[in-house]
Amino acid sequence: MIDWLKDNHQLISLVISASTLLVWVFYAQLLLLNFQRQRKPSLIINRGAGHGLSSLCLISNMSAEPMFINQLVVRIESSKGPLELDVTDIRQSIDDETAASPDLAIYQATHQGPIRSGDFIHVGTFKGMLQGVAERHGIELDGYKPVGDWKFHTLEVRAVAFYGPERHPIGVLRRFQLADRGEPDCVLIPESPFTEQLLSRRDRRTVLGWLKETP
Repeated sequence: MIDWLKDNHQLISLVISASTLLVWVFYAQLLLLNFQRQRKPSLIINRGAGHGLSSLCLISNMSAEPMFINQLVVRIESSKGPLELDVTDIRQSIDDETAASPDLAIYQATHQGPIRSGDFIHVGTFKGMLQGVAERHGIELDGYKPVGDWKFHTLEVRAVAFYGPERHPIGVLRRFQLADRGEPDCVLIPESPFTEQLLSRRDRRTVLGWLKETP
């Protein structure tokens, strides 16, 4: 055995070196994946304080760094096509003089702004969003139902944000089914348990398209 080791010591050293290299590569890959996971931006759109239209729409920043909310849009799929409304500004109906008043806190006028890591904001109720979309497009509502031959199928919340030093915006969206179960309030059923994160290069074109649209 000793003679065999002496005769093959170079091969054994090569195998040991290769094995050590593979172990280091494996751990380096784990560190890289962990670093990328920590650096990956993540915004979560969810319901709060209920499951119907009266519940709050919450946006949580689960990223490692703050994120800046740039735009919020509500989109309703109806029997006559999509209906959209930009809900970034809270007081869209106030005049310019009131909006410019120094007595008006910025958080009272807009949802635009930074969210710290692990923090969240609420952007109103889903009912308020639905009513805003209906009013914007001249649709009369009976409760949460549109009057006439209109039918609302889904409600989608979109957000455009900037993450840390990243130059390109990211987008997230979540879609809810508007389920009528004969109750006074409509039930919101998420189409997916996850918020869709638009982070790829292809997704960037979609997000830039959102910014160019003027609902």
